[in-house]
Amino acid sequence: MTETPTTLRCIIVTPEETVLDTVAEFVALPLFDGELGVGRGHSPMIGRLGYGELRLRTGSESTRYYVDGGFVQVADNLVSVLTNRAIPAAKVDAASATEQLTTALGRKASGEEELAIRGRLISQARAQLRVAQRVR
Repeated sequence: MTETPTTLRCIIVTPEETVLDTVAEFVALPLFDGELGVGRGHSPMIGRLGYGELRLRTGSESTRYYVDGGFVQVADNLVSVLTNRAIPAAKVDAASATEQLTTALGRKASGEEELAIRGRLISQARAQLRVAQRVR
């Protein structure tokens, strides 16, 4: 895990553990309003993560994770990801995500808070399905 002039360090942390601490040439992150690509020398920033796929690329190798919202900070060639959950893309369960989506779509919601919860569950399930489909 030695940084070179073309790499940056990426750390993914959940409340339970440090999921990943590695170097990469490029990191793509799912922000709540789009996607962010980070390479070495990126300007410092803090962003809110959405639900979706985080990709790391080093040479011809790619590593993918599903991240469940949170925050990212980029500073001094360090990408720090704080998220509720990070799952290697190959371990995302499409059947479970489909079931969660079906349940969420059928969930009755009356009131702003219940609508927000329903919307979050739908967004999470759809993002997990997209990640699972890309791995296949």
